[in-house]
Amino acid sequence: MTKEKSTALAEFGTEPSFPAIQIEDTTQHTSHQQQKATNFIAAKAAQIKADYDDLVDLAKDTEMLNTFEKRYEPMTGKDYWVYESKMSGKFISIISPEEWTASTQPDDYLGHFKLSPDGTWIRQDDR
Repeated sequence: MTKEKSTALAEFGTEPSFPAIQIEDTTQHTSHQQQKATNFIAAKAAQIKADYDDLVDLAKDTEMLNTFEKRYEPMTGKDYWVYESKMSGKFISIISPEEWTASTQPDDYLGHFKLSPDGTWIRQDDR
């Protein structure tokens, strides 16, 4: 290809006498890209914070349940309920709140949990 043909196909001027190339205003595009990045980072940070908060709750629940006296070995995947009574303090039970009689019902129900294979106690309700 000759020099004349290659310059004829160029999308820009190749000689000083040709009109100057005008750069379009890119601030709107740049602003939009910055906003997209900011939104992505903020959403990711919020997700990390939520995951962290969930992990803290899991650690607190696991630590609490591991400190209770147990008269049996909890089994992975089974349902357990945590209660507190004035006479015996906090305890883990295999009896759900619906199964207690009025005369044997503990004072406070603290939550429903399952023991996971990794040894953490997973809360099963929204308490």
